[in-house]
Amino acid sequence: MKYIQTIKSIIVHPQGETLFHENATEVSIEDEGAGCYVVLTQCPDIPEPSLIKLDGEEIDVVYAAAQLLLNQHKDNDNNTTN
Repeated sequence: MKYIQTIKSIIVHPQGETLFHENATEVSIEDEGAGCYVVLTQCPDIPEPSLIKLDGEEIDVVYAAAQLLLNQHKDNDNNTTN
């Protein structure tokens, strides 16, 4: 039998902090039979962590919306009025 390695999750956390820091976000893949979902889990060490599940079609649109909001916020920060 041949074995392979598959990475299922990555934890994004503040540099210098542990994997279980309150600002840690776990990015993982789940397959519920209808295809893969990207799952975002915040505070992975608490009994009931917050979950967000996105399918392949949603993730690009959600990312684009987030970028639009961030760019708008950045533009507003750079435009000051007297």
